[in-house]
Amino acid sequence: MNSEQIKIGVLYPLSEQYKNIGTDFIKGLKLKQLPVKFFVESIGIGNDDKLAIDKMQKMHLQDDVQVFVAFTGHNNIDNLYSYAELNNIVLIVNDLGATLPFNSAKKKGVFINSYALNESIYLLGKSLKERGHIAICTSTSYYDAGYGFLMALESGVTETGLRLSGHYITPFQPRENEPECMQQTITSASPDAVVAFHSGLYAQEHKDFIFNTSLLGSYPYYVTPFTLSDGFIQQNTAGELLVVSSWMPGVANDDFYTSYKEKHNEKPTVFALLGYESYLLLSEIIDKEAGSYDAMCSTINNCTIEGPRGTITFDNETNRTFFNHYIFKTIAYDENNFSFQQVETLKNDGGFLKRVLQMPVPPKLGGWHNAYLCH
Repeated sequence: MNSEQIKIGVLYPLSEQYKNIGTDFIKGLKLKQLPVKFFVESIGIGNDDKLAIDKMQKMHLQDDVQVFVAFTGHNNIDNLYSYAELNNIVLIVNDLGATLPFNSAKKKGVFINSYALNESIYLLGKSLKERGHIAICTSTSYYDAGYGFLMALESGVTETGLRLSGHYITPFQPRENEPECMQQTITSASPDAVVAFHSGLYAQEHKDFIFNTSLLGSYPYYVTPFTLSDGFIQQNTAGELLVVSSWMPGVANDDFYTSYKEKHNEKPTVFALLGYESYLLLSEIIDKEAGSYDAMCSTINNCTIEGPRGTITFDNETNRTFFNHYIFKTIAYDENNFSFQQVETLKNDGGFLKRVLQMPVPPKLGGWHNAYLCH
């Protein structure tokens, strides 16, 4: 295979609140040199599967691109997978795992690598009883509640014989006394711990409200990474904050983290992480000189690559990666300097998503049509 002639199509989303979502993804993808030519197209806010297919079709037919790397949303995303399979396209998909992929069949040539927020929340739910938490309350916004987090958390909690004790959701139009409403709703549930998931504009809104309550000093707060808006972590609250995810920047000074900081003079984001993991998969195709469609599929199916989150390998039943997840303690040094300390490993065998993939789509499945964070 003449690697200098490999053409790689890149599909990436846009976001008003996370303006760096696409640029960071591409920075991670291009962190190290590959003997390839990139063709790059935006797919908007991830709510239009037809747009994504049109962009893929254009590069496939006009530029003869056979290998694609995509950072996608979730709305009707199986249609993109089907187009790739039908046209013998190798598609490496990256997503944030904000929704649950009900009834999503494996497609040949389509490989899905997720940040897996849904698995983080599910595994956290399974661990809370062992951590001594019996009564669990949730905190979220009307926007974030439209995704799959509540369902994932409830699944994990229910498996250990517990039930959620209460829910707080910031309404679309917050009330004048919203901090008081937040305090009253959560305290009335008498929780042992609170699980919060907010993002973007609504994470900032959440910070403004919760700082006018005594909640952070009253309960352990487990949060997703995107809940941590600027200024959220402070010395007087850091001890109460625990973050759950499959990766946090700066916890391990691995090759990705150090190389990214040296090149861009900033810490890598999760968007850059997903781009870099795609780079590693493309490198495997090139190193193994996999020239044909079947050879490339076989190479990725059988890969074992060490990456920032551990070993990258695809489950043969699902064509998806599965990583362990972790609970991190936040350590604040001052208002602008903090770090994360890994305090617990949440072992992941992939069983939760395997079950979800076989389940029929719920008749009244809620959720937003745009990609998570693209608001």
